[in-house]
Amino acid sequence: MRWIKPNLRNSLHDLLGRDKPSSTGWVRHQGLEVVRTAMLQTLSGLAGCEVARMNMRLRYAADIEALWYLRSDLQGVLAPLRGAASAQAEVERITRLFQGQLPTAPRPAHGTVPHP
Repeated sequence: MRWIKPNLRNSLHDLLGRDKPSSTGWVRHQGLEVVRTAMLQTLSGLAGCEVARMNMRLRYAADIEALWYLRSDLQGVLAPLRGAASAQAEVERITRLFQGQLPTAPRPAHGTVPHP
């Protein structure tokens, strides 16, 4: 008798954060690193404790969603150093890199009303 059934084992691995082997995992990881690198490059040549703090937050962001939410903070760091227009242009350029990277929110089936 098997004590650990495959579906239970997979559930435990999911809870522990173990990545499932899939062909799309590598592509997603590459997309994450492309976005992370682009965000870090906007800080190159700048100094200060806010820049250093932002640099660390970007480097240690765990997933693409974390980087998505760091865009406004990045703009806040860049604006006083490079100007508001330049900071906004950089963030808009970076925002385009997220296309196809973020998971879609679950939607109710067509014609159904979600229950509160």
